[in-house]
Amino acid sequence: MQLGYVGLGSMGLPMALNLLKAGFALQVVSRSRGPIEQALAAGAREAAGYAALAAACDVVSTCLPMPADVERVYLEPDGLVAHARPGTVLIDHSTVGPDTCRKIDAAARARGVHFLDAPVSGGPAGAQAGTLGIMVGGERAVFERVRPVLDAMGKTVVHLGPSGSGAVAKLINNLLVGVHQRALIEMLLVGHKAGIDLDGLYQVLMGSSGRSAVLEMMYPRLKARDFAPRFRTELLHKDLRLALEMAAEYGVRSVTGEAALAATAAAMAAGLGREDTLAMLLPLEQEAHTRLFGEGA
Repeated sequence: MQLGYVGLGSMGLPMALNLLKAGFALQVVSRSRGPIEQALAAGAREAAGYAALAAACDVVSTCLPMPADVERVYLEPDGLVAHARPGTVLIDHSTVGPDTCRKIDAAARARGVHFLDAPVSGGPAGAQAGTLGIMVGGERAVFERVRPVLDAMGKTVVHLGPSGSGAVAKLINNLLVGVHQRALIEMLLVGHKAGIDLDGLYQVLMGSSGRSAVLEMMYPRLKARDFAPRFRTELLHKDLRLALEMAAEYGVRSVTGEAALAATAAAMAAGLGREDTLAMLLPLEQEAHTRLFGEGA
């Protein structure tokens, strides 16, 4: 089975490297030269472009930052759908809205090509370890056909329903991440201003019903004031916007999601869009007239 991969970013590169480790033959296309060289060193081959990649591969995976990038790579005349052979399986790991997935699925079906939306969760560390959560929408028979490919990159791989279902699940996941992150920062600010020991608070919360994955992962990084980008604020802002649009389409207003979106918007307005999502701390500190951890805390 010949695989292709488009988009060797902080998530895509380690996912592609895990496909190589699993023994798959892999061709790659990406905008940045450095990641391509890393993939080539690990045994991949470089394709001349999207059209050449699609024509040569049985399965093509993509991991791209923005919905516009996804539509361009899949749907433009030199894109994957137009040049994939009938029977080819296209798998998108990007975070986009379900309508985008259904649009690509319809175009693929018209050419006898299969499409799965399969966004991932777990961050760069999960991508490197091959332990991602992968949430999949599309035909179950196609999902089962490419299950070995997905299993090479993820630990929790779940088929959720027809086209767009994976995107729905991913937007729900990322809205919860944004909500939990804002709530954690707000409550740490309350604890700090109340004068309690924050390390002690973290310890007791980790043994209590307030425990969460966000608390476990984010508290040490908040304490270190580590805003190096694992997941950029501008990307979470995009995901929250898409999640709120999706919720509104189903007649649901997410007030907590709106608060999380406002926190990312404030960070974006402060010029922190390319910093980690934890940079939402800085405007919230200004609003509370205090500083967590470090000098001046």
